[in-house]
Amino acid sequence: MRDISVELEHGSTGCLDGFVGLALEAIGRLVARRMNGVAELQTVLVNRMVELATGPELGAMDLLFDEFRAAHVPIEEMATHYIPEAARQIGAAWDSDRIGFAQVTIAISRLQELLHALQTLVTADSVGCANGATVLLIVPPGEQHTLGALIVAMELRRRGVSVRIVFAPGLSDLSRLMATTRFDAALITVGSMDRVEICAKLVKTLSSLTKGRMRVAIGGAIVSQRAEALARTGADLVTNDLSLVISEFSLV
Repeated sequence: MRDISVELEHGSTGCLDGFVGLALEAIGRLVARRMNGVAELQTVLVNRMVELATGPELGAMDLLFDEFRAAHVPIEEMATHYIPEAARQIGAAWDSDRIGFAQVTIAISRLQELLHALQTLVTADSVGCANGATVLLIVPPGEQHTLGALIVAMELRRRGVSVRIVFAPGLSDLSRLMATTRFDAALITVGSMDRVEICAKLVKTLSSLTKGRMRVAIGGAIVSQRAEALARTGADLVTNDLSLVISEFSLV
């Protein structure tokens, strides 16, 4: 089983435009309702994560490992539930002008570094699916976030799905990928309807390269206009519900 593969095609830096679209909206479902029997989040741990992410002390995020272990919170929950909720709160603080752009950018960067540290501990291999599905997760041009896409990828991996992430891929990039790897589905994150035409081109390209075999789901803030997004992109599914994607596309 392959690990997550991340390709930063055009120097993605995790800007807030795409982050708000995916990490606040798409991941919202993960933090609004605990999935697979996960208990309600411990407020003190969420607050601590936000405090360390937005604080001045370098390397303070490392303290979280011991604190979460002492609270008996599994690594999987830390990655797929606590980090998204902390990101949501940081984004909300920025949106309400309680913290500045520089501070929120540093905070999101720290959460992303924490997530990278957790990646090796949460893999598709751990769930025992030796021949599980493989998904292509695409962040289109202009959607330069990385945190939200990595959280989605980690949640998919936790459920036994291998993920390849590409940022702002061109036609040649997708052609090479399709020639060397067989994907069971593609997921595209879209922050707003402003990029719906780019998304439509990606869907058309994937369909052409796979002779219509590739099924595509679209997520992100665009789901607020689901009907229009479906009509204009030609995608098979527009949703932020990963359980629905997995079920509809028979990924596990």
